[in-house]
Amino acid sequence: MSQPDKLIIAKFIANPGQAEALFKVISACVKPSRDEEGNQHYDLYRSTEDNDIFLIHEQWKGDEAIEFHFKQPHFLRLIADSKPLLKSEPQIQSVTLS
Repeated sequence: MSQPDKLIIAKFIANPGQAEALFKVISACVKPSRDEEGNQHYDLYRSTEDNDIFLIHEQWKGDEAIEFHFKQPHFLRLIADSKPLLKSEPQIQSVTLS
């Protein structure tokens, strides 16, 4: 039996003056994440109201796909390289799709 899909929304807020650097770091994770076998979609959005706010909207084929994603070099780079650019910890919301 297959696992239900998982939807994740991650919100990143850049430190003042760091938005373009953060955009570059997050953007580098988009294509390799989309190429992962368990990925349904992985999209990056930038707020139209505040250029310092970015959202990643991603959907995965269950927990195993997410666990695999969390171990990938591009994801680990995103976490490490974004940390000094962030105003606060990313806000992560996850839901199971039925």
